[in-house]
Amino acid sequence: MSDALAARGEAIHKALLAMESDCAENDLFPLGYMIPQVELVLENADYDPEDVVAEDFDATFEEWMQHAFAQDSMSVDDRERIAELWAEARKRVQTTVGA
Repeated sequence: MSDALAARGEAIHKALLAMESDCAENDLFPLGYMIPQVELVLENADYDPEDVVAEDFDATFEEWMQHAFAQDSMSVDDRERIAELWAEARKRVQTTVGA
């Protein structure tokens, strides 16, 4: 059986790693912050693989990040850049897998 949420998370993770490999120095922090968060979401998500679609990963990740931002007292500038890079990662995944 296919796990759409896990597959989406893994695709996002790969996209973020690719982005990190050729990013500007000022994007190392936001990308480095997001990459392990994807792994944590995948490890901690409580769901039934039969009841999810790929986009559920995105919603779960965004909710997770809001909690992480609050816990880490993330600056507005960092939050905004992370949101921009998150959008880019999602775009890359859509382009490569048509998700």
